[in-house]
Amino acid sequence: MENQIPLCVDLDGTVVYGDMSWKSFVAYVRCNPFRIIQVLWWHRLGRAYTKYKLCKRYNFRCEQLKFIPQTLEFIKQEKEKGRKIYLCTGSNISIAHKIAGHLGLFDDVFATYVKKNFVGSNKAKVLVNVFGEKGFDYVGNSKVDLKVWRHAREAVIVNASGSVIREAVKEFGQERVRIIK
Repeated sequence: MENQIPLCVDLDGTVVYGDMSWKSFVAYVRCNPFRIIQVLWWHRLGRAYTKYKLCKRYNFRCEQLKFIPQTLEFIKQEKEKGRKIYLCTGSNISIAHKIAGHLGLFDDVFATYVKKNFVGSNKAKVLVNVFGEKGFDYVGNSKVDLKVWRHAREAVIVNASGSVIREAVKEFGQERVRIIK
């Protein structure tokens, strides 16, 4: 039964160190700080649109990313058990597909696209619509992931601060929280 429950995995700070949207922003303005004005102009149309515009200008190589080894090992173990694994990220969908393709561990991708920022409550709503309430396990690392863990069967925590771990255990109880070290 355990291997029937899908495993949904966040990207930023969970699979890779750092935030891919932030990395794309830094890469874009590094060579010309005046580009910040353009980013602010995009931002008036929303975060999802800004992420979309930045990712189109961010050419990165997956080999240069720093992946979190304990997360990758956990995903591999779960994949070997026959579980479906989904990359679920607030990063733009093109970035998510590139990383998912590089790793070869994910069955599908849920991510931010031009009009919808796939974070927090938005992420939780979609995952519940697809898998059902408590119909998935979720791997994350940040306070915003609490909104998703509320709807997950199990909160799997990787690379999180002590305050996030304490808050998750307090809200969900030790029996619904798994900490990967």
